[in-house]
Amino acid sequence: MSAVADHFVYGPIQLADIPDCIRIAVANFEEFQQHPEYIQQWFERRIVQNPWQEALPCVGVGVWHNGRLAGFRAMFVQPWWLNGESVPITFGSNTCVDQQFRGQGLATRLIEHSLEFAQFNGTVTAGVITQKAFKKCGFVEISGSDNDFYRLRVGYRGSWEKRVGKSLGYWLGSLFDINLRLRNVKLHSGGFKFAEVLHCDAEFDDLWDSAKAGYTSCLERSSRYLNWRLFDFPTCPLRLFALRDAAGKLRAYAIWHQQSFGDAISMAVLRDVFYSLDDEPALQTMLYYLFAYWRENGISWASLEVASPSLTSLFRSLGYEAVPSRGNRYLIYRQPPLADNILQNWYRSGIDGDYFDHPL
Repeated sequence: MSAVADHFVYGPIQLADIPDCIRIAVANFEEFQQHPEYIQQWFERRIVQNPWQEALPCVGVGVWHNGRLAGFRAMFVQPWWLNGESVPITFGSNTCVDQQFRGQGLATRLIEHSLEFAQFNGTVTAGVITQKAFKKCGFVEISGSDNDFYRLRVGYRGSWEKRVGKSLGYWLGSLFDINLRLRNVKLHSGGFKFAEVLHCDAEFDDLWDSAKAGYTSCLERSSRYLNWRLFDFPTCPLRLFALRDAAGKLRAYAIWHQQSFGDAISMAVLRDVFYSLDDEPALQTMLYYLFAYWRENGISWASLEVASPSLTSLFRSLGYEAVPSRGNRYLIYRQPPLADNILQNWYRSGIDGDYFDHPL
C-alpha cells in the first residue's frame, strides 16, 4: 500500500483482493445485491481470464481505512489499434466506495491513482456527475460532447400484438411493416449472404488485417479477441452476424444484444459493426439484413450505439433519430496527450470497455 491521504491509504489491488472488492460491490450496488453472481462472474471473466491483463501490474486501485478495503476501481486491459500500432489500453470499471466513506472525494482519488499504473486509460460509462471528476483528472471527451447514438423503428408487430393480441397483431404489424421494408430497400446490394456466427476463425483475422489501416483508433478485432469476448468468457449475451459475398469472403459483421420491455416490446442494440471503411456497400447491406432480421423476429426498435465519423454521417443522412445525451460517456486519458485528429476519428464501439458488461 502507498499514498497516504489523511487516514486513508491508496494502492494497487491484486487478485487476492478481488473477494473484498466483490464484498463492497454487493453491499453498495442494488443490482449486485439481487445478483451477486454478476460481479463475481465479471471479475473472473474480464480480469482473471483476460489474456491481455498481464500488461498491467495490478487489477485495479483501492483505498484502505484502518487496514480494511473501503473502495476500489477495477482495471482491465484490452488490445488496441492506435495510429498504426498495436498497444494495450486499460479501462476502469465498477468504481465503488463503501457507503460510510462517501462524500469525501475517494472515488476521484481512485481515478487519479489509476493513472499511476496505466497512462492510456479510459472509461465508457461515465455518468453526468462522474464526467466532471474524470475531466478534473485529465480525461478528455472522445469526438465531442455527445454519445452520437441513433435509433429507428424496425418493426410494428410487437406493438400491435401488445394492443390487440398475437394473431391479429401479427397481421396488422405486418401491414404496417411494409413502409419499413420500402424504406430499407435503398440499403440493399445483391450477392451477399447473411448468417449468425458462433465462433470466429481465420476469416475474421483476414478482415481485420485488411481493414485496420483505415482506422485511426479502435479496438483490435482479432479472432482471438472476439472469441474471448463473445464466446469463451462472455459477461452478457451478445450475438454476432456475418455478411459474406458471393465468393464466400467475409465483408462485414455486426454484434448486438436484445432488450425487452414487457411481453411484446423489444429493442435490438447494435454494439459493433466492422467493415473496411472503403466498403460502403457491405456496411449498408449489413444494416439492411440486420433490420430485416430484427423485424421478422418481432423486434420493434433499434438503438445504434456505435459511433465514428463515417457511421454518424451515414445514420444522419438516412434520417435516423439522434438520441440526445447528457454529456459524453466515453472519456480517455493519455500521456503524452493524443492529437486532435485521433480523438475525432476514434471508433467508439459498444464492446469497448465495460459498456453493458453484465447480464441484461
